[in-house]
Amino acid sequence: MNLDPNVMTEYYYDDERKAIMVYRYHGKECLFCSNKEQTIYFKKFYICMPCIQSLPALQVFLERVECERAKEVKRTLSKKKKTTNRRKEALERLHKAIKENPKASQKELAKILGFSEAWVSKLIRNL
Repeated sequence: MNLDPNVMTEYYYDDERKAIMVYRYHGKECLFCSNKEQTIYFKKFYICMPCIQSLPALQVFLERVECERAKEVKRTLSKKKKTTNRRKEALERLHKAIKENPKASQKELAKILGFSEAWVSKLIRNL
């Protein structure tokens, strides 16, 4: 099998083939260079960052993933900015309407404010 005595191995028994299989144990070392630092688990294997950076296809994939993450963060931040002012104004109007009409139902508050009942419900949850 051409294994060094210091190489760690794993042993499996296959019932169908009635055979013992011996595999080299890789642990948390890079699949390509056996480096044990800066490894990332990727599709059942550990790969170190220098090897990832040397693989053009994988590098392109990682850049795409990073770009998508950045876009998603940007989208959530812009959504929060857009709805924050609108929501603040609506909350202030709702708060004022509740003070003026303390016994009004959610449906009546929606009519007074000109909002949908669902929007009033969301605003009440935020109060």
